[in-house]
Amino acid sequence: MPARPSRPTARATTRAVVRRVLPAAAVVALALPLAACTGDDEPEPTPTPSDEPATPLETLLGDYLKEWSGEDVTRRLTEMEDLVAVCMAEQGFEYTPVDYSGLEVDLSAGLDLVYGSEDFAQQFGYGITTDPFTSGGEEVTDPNAEYVAAMSDAERDAYLTALHGEGWADPDPADETVEGYDWQTAGCSGRAQHEVVATGIEDEQFAALQEEMLRMAEAADGDPRLAQANTDWAACMLDAGYDGLAKVGDGEAAIAAEVEAARAEVYGTAGGSATLPTDPGAAAREALRRGLTEPSLEAAFDEAVAAITPREIEMAVADAGCRAETGYDDVRRSVDTQYQLAFLAEHADEIQSWMAALAADREADE
Repeated sequence: MPARPSRPTARATTRAVVRRVLPAAAVVALALPLAACTGDDEPEPTPTPSDEPATPLETLLGDYLKEWSGEDVTRRLTEMEDLVAVCMAEQGFEYTPVDYSGLEVDLSAGLDLVYGSEDFAQQFGYGITTDPFTSGGEEVTDPNAEYVAAMSDAERDAYLTALHGEGWADPDPADETVEGYDWQTAGCSGRAQHEVVATGIEDEQFAALQEEMLRMAEAADGDPRLAQANTDWAACMLDAGYDGLAKVGDGEAAIAAEVEAARAEVYGTAGGSATLPTDPGAAAREALRRGLTEPSLEAAFDEAVAAITPREIEMAVADAGCRAETGYDDVRRSVDTQYQLAFLAEHADEIQSWMAALAADREADE
């Protein structure tokens, strides 16, 4: 994924870091409802909800992701930062590589727990205001922050465009899919990421496969068997005190909306301005400018987000309980397994080639 800022801050979050340095497999796997892996070499041909905690693709890609360590992440980040500095110099800008040596990334925390389970919810909620990949370490700071803050708006726009591409202020780059991402338009960060993690992986053949995989997941989302399961879940959540939720996923959306409201409140009222511009792109650019030039806003935003965390955890725990009580998870797993087995059968040769390329890339990195 591109390294464009997903919120107005000069400080990198661990989640964004993970998305930057893992290959396309991670993007696809994280787009699926990732569950704990069984450790088997291949999935059973007819898994059932009671004895197969992960669906076939979750097992396949989850096993690959488990091979990554925090050291792998920081090593790749260092390589990328050095390449970014060279690229930015070519564009006429100074860029000091960010030092990630003190960052401690624990991928196992985000992969060992089943996303959406009660255990995950009790610790991380939905993982929106929390970070399941953080294990401590020093806070990463951007040594370029003061340099960029001192620029005029026009200079800053040019700098960030060179660094992240024309879409550097997209309102929600975290939602960008494999299908919508082109490293060639993602500035120096996209170029560096491609050189470090994409060799042999993001060619046209595998990109098309990943797009098909995401479309398959979307088709599973629309399966009619989930309609009644969602209705039952919504009724359970209403009994738990959560109104206005129609389907699984609405809880996450509600918390995400709270975060965006907090962002607008903090950055939209700064500098005497009552609101941000109505155009989403312009609003994101203005918020980022304010975050860079007024560091106190980042602390205010972090405080506002931290206040949301208890509500997020409470809702996520209720969500997990209702999914278990109504049998939603069993229905969901059954539907996903059916779609994924059909996908694996249809694309067996392509998937075998893709996994071989991933394994080769992993070995070359060791």
